[in-house]
Amino acid sequence: MRGRVWGLGVGGWFVVAVATCALWAQAPGGSRQQSASASLAIPSVKDLKFPPLKPVEIPAVETVTLPNGMKVFLLEDHELPVVNGSARIRTGNLFDPPDKVGLATITGMVMRTGGTRTKTGDQLDQELENIAASVESSIDESSGSVGFSALKENTDQVLAAFHDVLTEPEFRQNKIDLAKNELRSGISRRNDDAHGIAEREFTDAVYGKDTPYGWEMEYPTVNRITRDDMAAFYKRYFFPANVMLAVWGDFNAAGMKTKLANLFADWKVTEPAVPAFPPVRQKAAPGLYLAMKTDVAQTFVVMGQLGGELRDKDYPALEVMSDILGGGFRSRLFQRVRTRMGDAYDIDAGWGANYDHPGLFRITVSTKSASTVETLKAINEEVQKMRTSEVTDDELNTAKQTALNSLVFAFDTKSKTLGRVLNYEYFGYPKDFIQQYQKALARVTKADVLRVAKERLNPAAFTVVTVGNPMQFGQPLESLGPVKALDLTIPEAK
Repeated sequence: MRGRVWGLGVGGWFVVAVATCALWAQAPGGSRQQSASASLAIPSVKDLKFPPLKPVEIPAVETVTLPNGMKVFLLEDHELPVVNGSARIRTGNLFDPPDKVGLATITGMVMRTGGTRTKTGDQLDQELENIAASVESSIDESSGSVGFSALKENTDQVLAAFHDVLTEPEFRQNKIDLAKNELRSGISRRNDDAHGIAEREFTDAVYGKDTPYGWEMEYPTVNRITRDDMAAFYKRYFFPANVMLAVWGDFNAAGMKTKLANLFADWKVTEPAVPAFPPVRQKAAPGLYLAMKTDVAQTFVVMGQLGGELRDKDYPALEVMSDILGGGFRSRLFQRVRTRMGDAYDIDAGWGANYDHPGLFRITVSTKSASTVETLKAINEEVQKMRTSEVTDDELNTAKQTALNSLVFAFDTKSKTLGRVLNYEYFGYPKDFIQQYQKALARVTKADVLRVAKERLNPAAFTVVTVGNPMQFGQPLESLGPVKALDLTIPEAK
């Protein structure tokens, strides 16, 4: 401000003086100070009015099935001279054999790094780097992916590399060894991060360590994986009828369809239909768990239960409920535990929902070690309040607007739009799912929030995982109930 005042000059001072005198001359019968205050009154944020959000509109995506059975989705976007693509393969680490956990992950890694029948991974690296392009591959929990990015002028060259990585990966042994070492390194460091421990142990406990949703890679499971295992895994899941290819960017759709049909005309592999992913075990794992970590000055907690699926009719109300409970600075947990009690460094809650299986309802908090027990008690009290009385009008409206406004960013780019369309197709959702969801959010009431909190939140069955140094807890953790010790030992490879 000081710089602005001195920069006014003589003429500037004259303008300020005239404006000030005019301000004081207003409102006869009142004081100059009162008149100035009235003229400078600033409207409240609550007085701001916004038009209702428009329905989400999804641009037309052209769909075609190639002669070999591969389904293709095309979306033109001429804003930039680039072309991108991503193949979605119905596979995932949920199909790992129990004694070779990590097979899908390492297969996804080496598909690209191991190169193709005609080029090594290093040769592909050099070729793609020279033209500012990329081809990458990976396999996660419930899908595999091979994607590419290219400047428009290099589309044909990059598509050829993408085709070879997708259809004829070589799985060279030196890259398998390198990938194994990378996975082993991750295993060796998995207890370094206290928050990561809490997240991992919570997930394992709720889903079950003996299920594909809860088991972990270990040295022995990684060591057992061979090149033949990877080749067999690839052969079982990578075939045209099991692939959905999305391409978006600066191209002509008709020309791209012809190009892709010719490019993949030689890929005619067939395999039996892929089975459904294993179901989630609907079994609670209630209790209070402690992972002792003495090299930290705070306690990390993850607590909660199984969540639900996105197609659940109650999901909109559950999302609103969890946002009011722990969705940000204005949430009940934040206001109670951090603002008023001053115990937490960070706290939030979210109702996790996946496309094809239940997600996890999580409350996460990092708190001062001495405040561990009182923080857990406060969280439990706030959860109970959500189940016993209705939220306020202001809480409801704010949470609904937060959820509705977030939809604006779900389709703000062509890549996000096509990604959502692909997800709906992949997991069997209706094409207008997002419009249905938007309408359902707008209809959520206070009664809905109370009902889903009563019906779906079960604090008595919560799994509560704490990671910290119990010697520094202000009160013993056992004051909350029986405590189960978690063993963080990493099994050695035989």
